[in-house]
Amino acid sequence: MNISRGQKVDVTKNSAITNIVAVMEWTTANKEMEIDGAAFLLEESGLCKNDESFVFYGQPSSKEGSVKHVGTTNRQSEIHLSLNEIPDTIHKVALTLTIHEGENKGESFSAVSSANLILKDRLSGEVLFSFTFGEELQQETAIVVGEFYRHNGEWKLNPVGSGFDGGLPSLCGNYGLDVMNEATIPVPVEKKEIVKPLIVTLKKKETISIKKTAKVVATLEWKSKKDLDLYCFYVTKDGQEGKVYYKNLGSSSKPPFITLDGDSKDSGKETVTVHNPSQLSYVLFAAYSALSNGFGSFKAMKAIAVVDNQMGQKITTPLFENNKFAYWVAIAKIEFTDMDEMKVSHVETYSKFGAERSPLLYKDGTFKMNVGPVEFK
Repeated sequence: MNISRGQKVDVTKNSAITNIVAVMEWTTANKEMEIDGAAFLLEESGLCKNDESFVFYGQPSSKEGSVKHVGTTNRQSEIHLSLNEIPDTIHKVALTLTIHEGENKGESFSAVSSANLILKDRLSGEVLFSFTFGEELQQETAIVVGEFYRHNGEWKLNPVGSGFDGGLPSLCGNYGLDVMNEATIPVPVEKKEIVKPLIVTLKKKETISIKKTAKVVATLEWKSKKDLDLYCFYVTKDGQEGKVYYKNLGSSSKPPFITLDGDSKDSGKETVTVHNPSQLSYVLFAAYSALSNGFGSFKAMKAIAVVDNQMGQKITTPLFENNKFAYWVAIAKIEFTDMDEMKVSHVETYSKFGAERSPLLYKDGTFKMNVGPVEFK
């Protein structure tokens, strides 16, 4: 089964398959370029507990042996996963590719003409899923290829195909580990005490400042069978305005440096990643309830927005008003104009009764409801 970016699929649900072979393969004319595969075992925080949670050529097995780096050639890397043996404390396993010393050598994934993730049943060899990615990659030297994650007691796959600069050190930092160079085994970044961990739920109209990092992830989460959509309205540093949503999934390598992981179609979660916050001034996260849902309360759906700077600081913005007649709600806004910090604000604001026109975010960071295009789904 061929899948596309953001198309989350069940791996173990209604299946006896738990032993998986993940093959990451690529094609490049640069035969000298060294590409390495790895896996990061992540706790609920989205971070590695310690260096033993990083599986790569220098440490080819996790502590209990549930995830193993089998080998890398000049065209592919293979990871084996025994999903039923992964410790309960691990909520996600990220599969990645990095270019060895790519930053120093001036090499990037722009030299890769095609890349694929292929998942197989380890026992039968049957191909379960295949994912082709990398068309948008330019100067990136690290890629998150895909993520296995737990959902209602089962394992699912989220095909990501998202890259960023900085190679292995940047990738490790994203998952809470630190390396001095690509020849060293990571140590927990907590030892350096760079960023103070912070988990906060904002009060109504409250604003908080957190560390401005190289990557920010925001999710819209809800508990309802209704279909909600996450919209990310943005203003770039040079004044461009726009939005990333299910009809425009954005780009990680060019403006707006924002991507949406796809359209959820049902209850659960949608995720927006801000890949280069330094190139943005403001973003506004809003939720849209499809016309087919009819009227209803976003609060009753338990809709929340969660902003995560990927370095242990996570801000939740819930909804407090019981508004039953709006199709739109603006939930949270982030201001990136400060060099070192970013401001996360709770902005809970609803559209007028029955109004379909979307919000708009302006260059000065203010926004208005009921003034944008009409959205139908």
